[in-house]
Amino acid sequence: MFRYFQILLFALLTGFFFVACSDDTEGVEYKFDRETSEITVLRQCAEDADSGAYCFQIRFRVPIDTVDLDSFYVWVDTTVVGDTAKSVSNTKLKNATAVFPFGHKSNYETIDLTPYIQEFVEEGRDSLMVGLFSGYSGDHDPGSIQRVYLHFGDDLDPSVVNFFDDSTWTTGAQFNWYRPSDQTDYYKPGVLNGPIAGYNIVIRAENEDEDIRDLKVTVITADETDSTGDKLYMRHSRINTNSDSMWIASVEHGDSRKNELRLLILDGLGIDTTDNERNHFRLVIEGLKAESGYTRGLVAYDSAGNYSGIEGASSDLFKTTDSIAPLMATKIFTIKDTLFPEMTRLDSNNHVRIFWNKSVDPVVKNHGIKVDSVLTIPSSCLEERCYKDSVASYVVDYYDAVNKKWIAYTYAGGTDRYTKRYAFEGDSLVMDPDGNFVTDTIRWVAPGDTLIIRIRAKDVSGYYSKALVDTVVVSPGVLATQVDCPSGFVPVKTDSSVFCMEKYEHRDARGSFVSNVLHSEAIAACEAISASGFTVSLCGERDWQQVCLSGGTLTYGVIEEESLSAAEFLFSNCNVSTGYEDMAMDASLRNPNCVSPMGIRDFPGNLQEWVKGRSEDTLAVLKGGSYMVFDGLDRESRAMCTTRSFPFYTRPAYTQDTVYLYREGTRVDTVFAADTSRTAYEDKPFLTVNDFTDSLQFFTVKNSNGDTIGEDYALYSEYKKGGDEWLKELSNGLVYEPSRIEVVFIKNETVAYRQAAAFYKSPSIGFRCCAYPE
Repeated sequence: MFRYFQILLFALLTGFFFVACSDDTEGVEYKFDRETSEITVLRQCAEDADSGAYCFQIRFRVPIDTVDLDSFYVWVDTTVVGDTAKSVSNTKLKNATAVFPFGHKSNYETIDLTPYIQEFVEEGRDSLMVGLFSGYSGDHDPGSIQRVYLHFGDDLDPSVVNFFDDSTWTTGAQFNWYRPSDQTDYYKPGVLNGPIAGYNIVIRAENEDEDIRDLKVTVITADETDSTGDKLYMRHSRINTNSDSMWIASVEHGDSRKNELRLLILDGLGIDTTDNERNHFRLVIEGLKAESGYTRGLVAYDSAGNYSGIEGASSDLFKTTDSIAPLMATKIFTIKDTLFPEMTRLDSNNHVRIFWNKSVDPVVKNHGIKVDSVLTIPSSCLEERCYKDSVASYVVDYYDAVNKKWIAYTYAGGTDRYTKRYAFEGDSLVMDPDGNFVTDTIRWVAPGDTLIIRIRAKDVSGYYSKALVDTVVVSPGVLATQVDCPSGFVPVKTDSSVFCMEKYEHRDARGSFVSNVLHSEAIAACEAISASGFTVSLCGERDWQQVCLSGGTLTYGVIEEESLSAAEFLFSNCNVSTGYEDMAMDASLRNPNCVSPMGIRDFPGNLQEWVKGRSEDTLAVLKGGSYMVFDGLDRESRAMCTTRSFPFYTRPAYTQDTVYLYREGTRVDTVFAADTSRTAYEDKPFLTVNDFTDSLQFFTVKNSNGDTIGEDYALYSEYKKGGDEWLKELSNGLVYEPSRIEVVFIKNETVAYRQAAAFYKSPSIGFRCCAYPE
């Protein structure tokens, strides 16, 4: 057996109560100060333990009252002492598993349980109760029994696994699920990548005469596809378990069970916490009957035989669709912009209206309906006999080009937003009860965006149409007629000027966000950008704030229209004070809704931003919030456009001026200004620098190029004690050269050392450049 050296603290199964009652000792008063507490399980072997033993010890705090405390009684298992009893009789004391004398050496005792648990481990027990009782000599009211449970094997179920994002059609279905997490060691709750043995899946046809035993099955994982049952699945099989074994069993599949298909999907891996798509399973079933009902069940088994899920839940119903899909046109129509007639107009709320020919659902195969930018229905195709004039719902998605996947607009599509009809009147679409067009609104659109939109209709049977996929190019707006910005910049305005600002926080040539930089490095990076016709610099505080406020209409620099509170929106959409660094550093994880009306992304969150201050004494200023969680300032306040942050390091406060001493009762009070109303300390009424005994070590701070960028200091005693390693941590990647030592008087407080702004940097701080027309 392995030796374990991990200590875990268990919550006591009984709290501190002056009166505790149980079913066999009603009315007995137990003394909490005669009970053990803070019971901790130690998974480690005592020094003299057998090298092959499965070791457990318990450590606990001895009772508060140690007068006449002489021993500790231990019961292993519930044979003598049950799992609810609080008191013990003399018989139970005589039948204790072991008795240990009180050592009187400290407030804590450790008891080695290893010799007493081996037989239970060999029996295959997963857990074991241990009772602990404090024994006193003389006539004392007792405390109650305390308990703790030891966990040996893996008796923890994998996390619940469910199907999601199903797709059904006329003769088939696709089911998706993710590999569940699994904790295999009770004492390691953070380790969740235990291997999953496999999945029992059962599908049943509601029609008992339908034979589904030999349906075509395909299983798809991140690494391979199996449509024959040679690698990833076994037909008519399942995982079986009992108290000590797990095996693969064949399942009876005669004619009496022909409406049932059982599959064992093989796994063997643990959850991949770095890429969830590596945990993705897809099951495709083909050969079902149209417009028929089926039930399904999914159970995941870990390598120890623990499981989660329900096989064949009658409530988990799915149905195949009818045999004819609804029809969708192939073009999206929009309102065109007057400045850029080939592009789509963006309204003042940053909305785009889209229109399309409403879908129809044929009821016969030879309907003759022509599909193009609009649907053309022949006169011989009559409503209800040839087609239904409406569908159950629409699904509206956009293509995420960074992550290369379709994502649903959560606020668009659905069933009840398409009752109004529209028709063309010249080049415009106007409301018309007899029209053939419907509309939806795309929100949080920035000037110049390109939207790739997919619309699918779904009929009442669940059958999806072929997708309408079209591209909508949004007008860059009036500002684009006034300035032609460099790549990566978008036009913005303040109350007095039009210029360009980086759409995102600054990124390097590889596309990675630049963070953890000095203010001076941010200035240099912006000034190094060459853009013909522009002067590029770090954005100034006033410009940054005015663009963020968008003419005074915004508070946080984002389009504000969702029903969420400001705190919820900033947390969910802008990564403000979430602690989620990965999102801040990876554009593919960011939410597109965190955008300003001018098209600037992530003003309030992800990374705080260096800006040029309004004057020389406030040169290094931070604007916006970040993913970092800080105490003392709420999420909304940090993220406001008008909030200014000044970076600092906390340093000990000191003085080199005269320190005055005044008597305050029996003690001496030190103050830093003379006070003639108080009684001076007779022996020495004040101290000057010649009397001071404290010293500070000052450092010249230099960047990687050797340029001096500021001065810092620390207690001389800390510097001498910490040495090079301490100085390396203090310097945060910069060069700290000791410059001088000064004698000072250290105050009993700390100060915010604002001069540190010149050499302050953090992974949560980036910057944004502005390009000003020359």
